[in-house]
Amino acid sequence: MLAALPGRSSGVLLHVTSLPSAHGVGDVGTEALRFLDWMHKAGQTLWQFLPLNPHGHAGSPYGTPSALAANPILISLEPLVTVGLLKNEELKELLALPKDKVDYDRVTPMKRRLLRIARDRFRDNNEETEGDAATKTSTETADTKVPATILSEWADRFDQFVLREGPTWLDDYALFTALREHHGKCWVDWPADVRDRKAPAMKRARKDLAAEIDEHMFNQFLFDLQWTQVRARARELGIKLVGDIPIFVAYDSADVWSHRQMFKLDVDGKQLAQAGVPPDYFSATGQLWGNPVYDWAAIAKDDYKWWTLRCRRTLALTDVIRIDHFRGFEAAWEVPAADTTAMNGKWVKGPGAKVFKAVDKALGGKMPVIAEDLGVITAEVEAVRDEMGYPGMKVLQFAWGGGSPYNPRGDHLPHNLRGRHCVYYTGTHDNNTARGWAEQATPAERRAVRRYVGRAAPGAHSVDEAPAAKRKRVNDGAVNVSAPAGGSAAIKSDTPADDGDDAKDVIDTASMDFIRLALASVADMAIFQLQDALDLGTDCRMNLPATAEGNWGWRALDGQMTDGIAAQLRNITEFYGRI
Repeated sequence: MLAALPGRSSGVLLHVTSLPSAHGVGDVGTEALRFLDWMHKAGQTLWQFLPLNPHGHAGSPYGTPSALAANPILISLEPLVTVGLLKNEELKELLALPKDKVDYDRVTPMKRRLLRIARDRFRDNNEETEGDAATKTSTETADTKVPATILSEWADRFDQFVLREGPTWLDDYALFTALREHHGKCWVDWPADVRDRKAPAMKRARKDLAAEIDEHMFNQFLFDLQWTQVRARARELGIKLVGDIPIFVAYDSADVWSHRQMFKLDVDGKQLAQAGVPPDYFSATGQLWGNPVYDWAAIAKDDYKWWTLRCRRTLALTDVIRIDHFRGFEAAWEVPAADTTAMNGKWVKGPGAKVFKAVDKALGGKMPVIAEDLGVITAEVEAVRDEMGYPGMKVLQFAWGGGSPYNPRGDHLPHNLRGRHCVYYTGTHDNNTARGWAEQATPAERRAVRRYVGRAAPGAHSVDEAPAAKRKRVNDGAVNVSAPAGGSAAIKSDTPADDGDDAKDVIDTASMDFIRLALASVADMAIFQLQDALDLGTDCRMNLPATAEGNWGWRALDGQMTDGIAAQLRNITEFYGRI
């Protein structure tokens, strides 16, 4: 049975890679479980993260080579040491990696090598155990010792995992990844018979690359094994996991190679168009993503079967799905494949609600979905969202003008949210941190925040309170010297000229001010970045849209998530009725 969307609740946005770890990148081991415990102390019941899929260029989880597989670098190595598949000394090289950021170029091959060692030992030990299972309680190969019970249990679970997931996505993913590494180039440049998935070529590749295919399957099994523990702990604590489905997939991916008919490609598999967005808040030339665009007419012929598979797979790992770039289902910005900016694209109609209705029907219930409806949103996009009953997103950072004068009717302000059916963010992974935003905001934007939270300028009085020295009681026989005849006092203590910035004090309180405003709102769900809970600045933001380098690397440090911060968050969360 599909879970329902949460009611009044709140939570934290933090990608798994950003968790503390001694091994260069956050993972789904002990630190993930500790984070869930900290969230519980803080009264938070939603953990939202970015796509769990293998990362693409520069660590981007939105340029993945598979929309269905999990990222092997998220596998925790400690459990492999515990069962004897790795040795502590083999992990020492990872200890030299940065603790405050992910160095993808270094950590990815390091963990890959160690995971390969673990797989090899698993296979070697397993073969030895099977040959003498009656007399041995453990096996030893290359001075590693693995309990026979572990080997037997894992072997059975591995076989079950492959049988369950193989036919739908795992077989294609493992074969694609092995071929991609073997040829060292994009699938469109492979030998034609392999590129076009000719049966004899596929049979030969599965035989020649059997060991490599087994390795990639084993890594997916390890992630599944560890993520099962994370899911179980989250359920124990009443925490729902909010996953992320990017609408598009990477061109050089198992999905495009194995489902070419779904995309606008020529007969040789080359792209005819690429995805992006027109000029917007983040970029004057738009964002050119480069992903292949869908041939929705072709996808509709099998009743959106691949989308059903994708959503089912995501819901097997999470409780709620956030669909990134939801507006692309109504119409997507298609750019000619040869263009280098997104300025010359055009809107091309998508399937609208049809795809979601088909998936709901196949899954036997209504999917719990959050629609990322930011950017260029039309009435038609809102109609699709509302027809499906999905909550949209509002972002507090967008409320203060964005370079324009403060508008009290702005739809991202707490008092203008259209009912409870939405998710309110202090900022998303594409935004600055709250403190970083305040540091870079204009004087007018900072003053707007200060006035909104009812805080007076230093040495001045609140905007709704005239200075006491200038107030006289009527029964004293005096007049209010600051009040014009026949009117009330003109309050200007918090509205100085724009040639100076008297609101820099907002910087030091912005993080908790934003969290408090989001949690106090009527929105059913309120979510803040962990960086905001920790009051971190711009250098800790996760992503700067329209830039290809230097993103996705931020990590929390061990000890930053204190009991004191958790207690403060719980207090606010209880006060605003979200526990």
